[in-house]
Amino acid sequence: MDLFRRRPAIFVLMLVGASVATLSAEDASVDQLIKKLPPPEKVAQSAVTLDPAIRDPLTKQVVDSAKAMNFGNAYALSRKLANRYPKSAVAQCLHGRFALLLRKYSEATAAYRKAIAEQPNLAIAYLGRGVSETGEQNFAAAMSDYHQVTRLVPKSDLGWVALSACAEKMGRKGESLNDARQATTVAPSSALAWYQLSREEALSGNKQAADKALAHANQLRHTTGKATKR
Repeated sequence: MDLFRRRPAIFVLMLVGASVATLSAEDASVDQLIKKLPPPEKVAQSAVTLDPAIRDPLTKQVVDSAKAMNFGNAYALSRKLANRYPKSAVAQCLHGRFALLLRKYSEATAAYRKAIAEQPNLAIAYLGRGVSETGEQNFAAAMSDYHQVTRLVPKSDLGWVALSACAEKMGRKGESLNDARQATTVAPSSALAWYQLSREEALSGNKQAADKALAHANQLRHTTGKATKR
């Protein structure tokens, strides 16, 4: 299930994500989770007309700044957009996204909270808020948000991977391993899910399972890389 299917207007956020960098066998850090927020995609015009902020020229300026990798300017513009449209989930999520990139966690959390207030079933807002709370080391709050992501989009790897990493930070080793396994079950083609499983298997002392998961993750990354170049 697509992460955005429940609220199509949020497809605009797919324009401003950074490309996913090569993943390592490390845990799902804040950096990795931020990078896994939606990558650039085409926007369906019928979807984006649902939110008034989409029609504002300022939104295009935000997107253009992001494409130019000028994230400081994108942040400033997104903040202005969010102030202009306090009840726009899209504007608040854009603001939250760039606040996250600049490690302004409390600001990002507040922006995503406003988005959720407007659209309570918006999975990307819960994910963004969870990442921000993870950055602030508010792991219990982050875990609550990640649970919402898995509830809204149970077949997405992101919620389960984030839950696994969060449970690990909280010392819940069995839970973190189970969540990592669930991530590979619902998204067997996700390299990130298999990297997370490799880490959790290693932490549990199962080196053979960890090596196997790592090999599979590397294979998936290699295959995905080839497909992207075609």
